[in-house]
Amino acid sequence: MKNNTKKSFKKNISEILVEEAHGGSGKRQLILSKEDLISSQLHAMTKGFLIANGCFDWHEHENIDEFFLVIKGTGVVEFEDSTISEYKVEDIVYMPSNMKHKITAKEDSEFYFIRIND
Repeated sequence: MKNNTKKSFKKNISEILVEEAHGGSGKRQLILSKEDLISSQLHAMTKGFLIANGCFDWHEHENIDEFFLVIKGTGVVEFEDSTISEYKVEDIVYMPSNMKHKITAKEDSEFYFIRIND
């Protein structure tokens, strides 16, 4: 029989601390991380918050692909190759690993981010 170190658990997002993230004025809640022992491929799941005209400043995730689902707001994602992509509610945006990007809100915005090891 295989030794399974995974255990079931339950979290409530309202009980997770909100912290600053990626410079700028962005904030996040770290919902799931590698410490939760869910999958060797999951790096993190976060909920991000930006105020109108706020941003997650230029950054990249080394060897980590990132997806985010917009649940509130509109704005733009700028990539280091000068590509600009506007986002709105229900959009899913993908950022390949090692690609610098910046997220700026036109209005108050919320996102669910999932980061997967490349």
